[in-house]
Amino acid sequence: MKKVRKEFTNPDIIVGLDIGTTKIATIVGYKNEEGRIEVLGYGKAESTGVQHGLIFNINKTVHGVEQSVTMAHDRSGQQIDEVYAGIAGRHIKNKEYKHEIQRINGKDTVIEQEEIDQMVHDVENILLPVGEKIITVIPQRFIIDGERETNEPVGEMGELIVGYFQVITGNENEIKKIVKCVNDAQLNVTDIILEPIASGLSCLRDEEKKQGVVLIDIGGGTTDVAIFYNGNPVYSEVIPFGGNVITKDIAHVCRITEELAESLKKKYGTCIEERSDKNNTITIPSFHETKPSQISEPYLAKIINARVVESIVNPVKKVIADSNYASNINAGIVLTGGGAMLNHLKELFQYSLVMPARIGKPDIGFNKSMPSELNNPMYATALGLLKYGIMENKSTQPKSSPVVTVKPEKYEGNPENGIFKKIQSFFYKMLETTE
Repeated sequence: MKKVRKEFTNPDIIVGLDIGTTKIATIVGYKNEEGRIEVLGYGKAESTGVQHGLIFNINKTVHGVEQSVTMAHDRSGQQIDEVYAGIAGRHIKNKEYKHEIQRINGKDTVIEQEEIDQMVHDVENILLPVGEKIITVIPQRFIIDGERETNEPVGEMGELIVGYFQVITGNENEIKKIVKCVNDAQLNVTDIILEPIASGLSCLRDEEKKQGVVLIDIGGGTTDVAIFYNGNPVYSEVIPFGGNVITKDIAHVCRITEELAESLKKKYGTCIEERSDKNNTITIPSFHETKPSQISEPYLAKIINARVVESIVNPVKKVIADSNYASNINAGIVLTGGGAMLNHLKELFQYSLVMPARIGKPDIGFNKSMPSELNNPMYATALGLLKYGIMENKSTQPKSSPVVTVKPEKYEGNPENGIFKKIQSFFYKMLETTE
């Protein structure tokens, strides 16, 4: 029997667009009457114009966006005009800034939201090196009168507020490329969101974010790391390697195409040699004039393990150490992104970082009727972008942890055409996440 979708009057339709290194995904949805996110349709296209999270070929990327959006339109039956787009890549930088204000009559009046908003606005307007633009400002913590530390200062009393903010910046040209590709596909960018923050929305539980958790989003070209504590993102960094570097190593060592290497990785690969089948021999077909050859599963596992440890595990360790939040990570690690599906990667991280780990599927706050194909770590960012858009669109009761994001205007061909006009504060905890 055909399922009948429950409709209600004029739902606000939101679209998330993830321009990744290996795929471009578009997801259309809305928030239903029960408060869950309903997916109406989705599209996926091959990404051939992106490397390491950076757009290098505009035409190829525009083509991929058009294919993905057309498929999402056909499946959802919805007109797609505006999207929430993600941003990542090796150009992303992370800095901490301290800012303080002295309050008049602080002993007699409570701290108002407008005062915290002004602090965020001040940080938003700090001077940056030429070519850098602020993507996100994340309040981390506040100290009242040098005595009390809190991440919710509104409602307290005090004369001196000292705030610590994480400022995430990106290369101006890379941001412009994203907007140009979307605009050339006859769409507008409503907002640009840091991808690991979006992924965290779709696959992290509230309790994990409160206790302290590391989100590791392994894509094709980059690995995005975000640390959450006390319910909010407090630190983020991008590692310029993802699943593709493993595939390239297999192709190089075994002297095969990357397509075949990817197939071997998925079918036989593991990142722990002891978990491979010592009795299984893999036959590699002939390539050009070479003869067919054979390798053992343990040998394939050695290739994979060496690259994963060097390019992903060890850099993640360094990110955690540099963050100064290592002692606050009580909920362990959540692995997501397409690269998280590598066999025994969870066990490798548990052993290497000595903390619990799980695979994060993007199902937090979504209706159970969501297409089964989307309940896969590779769609964590796209679904997170959809959820972010719904949160921003639906919120009428902003809370105390603002996140300022890039709000680009339509690109008209002139790089100075107001493209980086900043938006008012977006409040990260505006929607109660349900599991």
